[in-house]
Amino acid sequence: MGVSGIGNKYDHVYGSTYAAQKKETAKKSETKEAAPAQAGYMKKAGTDSVDISGEGRRVLREKMSAERRMEQYGDIGKLPSVNSGAYGMMNDFEKIMSELGGGSVSDEFVTKDYSQADVDALKERFEGKEGTKTDSFDSYVNKMASAYQLLKDRIEEKYAASDGRKEYYTAQDGSIQELTKEKELEMLDKAYETHSRFMAVNTQIWSELRDFKAQTVYHSGGSKKETAAVKKQNADIKGQAYHAFMSAVNEENRGLLKQEMGSLNQVRLNLGISTSVRNALNGIWDNYANLKH
Repeated sequence: MGVSGIGNKYDHVYGSTYAAQKKETAKKSETKEAAPAQAGYMKKAGTDSVDISGEGRRVLREKMSAERRMEQYGDIGKLPSVNSGAYGMMNDFEKIMSELGGGSVSDEFVTKDYSQADVDALKERFEGKEGTKTDSFDSYVNKMASAYQLLKDRIEEKYAASDGRKEYYTAQDGSIQELTKEKELEMLDKAYETHSRFMAVNTQIWSELRDFKAQTVYHSGGSKKETAAVKKQNADIKGQAYHAFMSAVNEENRGLLKQEMGSLNQVRLNLGISTSVRNALNGIWDNYANLKH
């Protein structure tokens, strides 16, 4: 009988006592053999570890805290992540302006409250009759004010018909904040102002392109005064355009748009600028429209 046979025989003769001792010896042997490997693993783990900075730990804590708060609210309707509370609404506003201008923008980033049907209905009210200009400064201002009113009405209606279910959005810092009517109106104002600033700069650029030839003549003649006058005029154009855009959504003008039952192209809003400045702005836009075509 071999060695292994003796082990099996004693297992049988002395029963569980010998077997238990044998298993305990084997376990200690395995632990002893595994120790160096475990130590090596720990050493490697120590070598590969990352020292998280204080700022990194703070951000991580905020994220984990936000996630825990998210778990506490089972009825959270999460909006797209916003920056200063405006990006979600800004996507809605920019898509509407694109649609009204004959463009088409993906709806991937608009909020869940965006209504394509409402936008299509508004677009029909800007369809011009044959021979009617629809790309003038006045017409664009009307589109901006109408888009603003459409989104404002959506917000008002949503909270008037509220079923009591709270909504939340993720702020840029990762915190979870409750969405309120006041917050959404603030988002809308921010979206409108951002678009106004962008279009005011565009108007200035179009003005400079139109006057580029004149400025070249001024330079060739060496007249610094005339060149400075052109630059001041273009800067004034940007300021006047911005003022007109922002004035378009005052209460009086929004009331005019609501009262109009026909085309919205020809509604003349009070933009708080002189007739001469208004004509100049329309002239700049008309010149740019001709360049495009």
